[in-house]
Amino acid sequence: MKKSVLARSSAGIVGAAAVAGLTIAMAPAASAQLAITTSTAYCAGTTYTITFPAADAAAMASQYGANNFVLEATNTTGNFTWWSAPVTSTSGQDVTFQWTPSSSVPASASAVGSWNLYVTESGVAAAAEGPLSVTVVQTAPSGTTCSPSTLGTGSASQSLGSLLSNLLSSLSASSTTGQ
Repeated sequence: MKKSVLARSSAGIVGAAAVAGLTIAMAPAASAQLAITTSTAYCAGTTYTITFPAADAAAMASQYGANNFVLEATNTTGNFTWWSAPVTSTSGQDVTFQWTPSSSVPASASAVGSWNLYVTESGVAAAAEGPLSVTVVQTAPSGTTCSPSTLGTGSASQSLGSLLSNLLSSLSASSTTGQ
């Protein structure tokens, strides 16, 4: 009798582990989270690219039924919010937004301060991805620049492609100037 109880218990444990493994396999892929182009300082008058990962866009679109996304930028210092124009996602591609802090504020306000960036579906009262927190300054402090890095734009594969393209261009230029 002990053997059959032990066998049933073992079968139950194996069955529970199989169900747990199935649950893990069905869970959505880990989010890459929102990303902003890399810069040593984020300045009011400079345009930055915000990237919403393709996997997250697909998951949100399937959950809420829309594939148009907006960037919400909330200035926590000045207590105002700006929304981008809707961007339609394309399957398998990151969704990108262009954001210039000074264009996101009323004429009488300053873009300087703390910002929280979110992405949500346009016209859908749904959960947003974010926040991505950014501190915006009027001018870059000494030793820094407001210019976005070319490597911070888009997905990792796009960044690698940009890096290789820039490297090949510089090698080509140096070989023609050295002759």
